[in-house]
Amino acid sequence: MQKAAFKFIGEHDFRNFCKMDAANVSNYKRYITDFNISACDQRSNHDELWSMNIRGSAFLWHQVRCMAAVLFFVGQGLESPCVVDSLLDITKTPRKPQYTMAPELPLILRSCLFDGVSFMCSSDANQALIEHLKDEHHQYMLQAAIFDEALTCLSIPEPNPLEYPKKKRKHIPLLSREAEPSYEERRARVKAKSANV
Repeated sequence: MQKAAFKFIGEHDFRNFCKMDAANVSNYKRYITDFNISACDQRSNHDELWSMNIRGSAFLWHQVRCMAAVLFFVGQGLESPCVVDSLLDITKTPRKPQYTMAPELPLILRSCLFDGVSFMCSSDANQALIEHLKDEHHQYMLQAAIFDEALTCLSIPEPNPLEYPKKKRKHIPLLSREAEPSYEERRARVKAKSANV
């Protein structure tokens, strides 16, 4: 995953890694300055928590979620890290393959920096945010404890040998999937709609 993540660094056309808005956006080039994946010190059952830290000059609509989704395919061994190169090459792949973007829940916007602008946070606002996050953390820990208790009350059913095992959905490689309309096709549709109005 880290090898694939490094491929995002630099200026690239990210139209295959966003939700395209052809009516309002004409430039899909963005500059990623840093992309690191690292382990956190948290575990849940057999799951280990990892962090993706991404820095860039600007981001497109759902760009981070789309990049993360493709990296998850790579991490599961379903795609090669080279798929990132193919998706960034809009002459080779002018139309975005259809795939589900990563969920928004774990995403955190940590900070924004702007040239010549400095943000200040009062100590009252900072304290209120700390209290809010502590309360949220407490509520989620309580919910987790309740679910854990509920799971201990349930008996695990014995497998029925007569039942057919559920089939796993076969992964279709990204570059073999149906693709969304290209930017040019979308622009033509927008122009045709405005001409008909």
